[in-house]
Amino acid sequence: MLEHMLADRQSNVASLRSMGHDLQSVDLDPTQQRDLQTVLNECMARYNVVSDVCAQHRSELDRIESAVNRYRTKLGAFLSWLDATEHSAVMTDVISTDVIAVQQQQAQQQVSCKGKS
Repeated sequence: MLEHMLADRQSNVASLRSMGHDLQSVDLDPTQQRDLQTVLNECMARYNVVSDVCAQHRSELDRIESAVNRYRTKLGAFLSWLDATEHSAVMTDVISTDVIAVQQQQAQQQVSCKGKS
């Protein structure tokens, strides 16, 4: 958006420069000519600074956008892996760490094994 605004103002800056040259050809007091030239130079310098800063910001934005795209690509692959891992973790039986519960599971397994024999 800023680039568009600056491009819109480019013709205004060119017109100011042209008017400044036209006014210098008019009979003006040397002090007035110097003041006019100073104002024009300051205006052009400010416009150039804004244009340069805008170009720098655009360059940084492009660099950051590239990094964000790489991040999104890697994040997508990671999220797919994470979903699959969570799904497989949910599907597995929980193994109890409680000693009594472990002993009960062993007893149930032994009973079920004897029942099958």
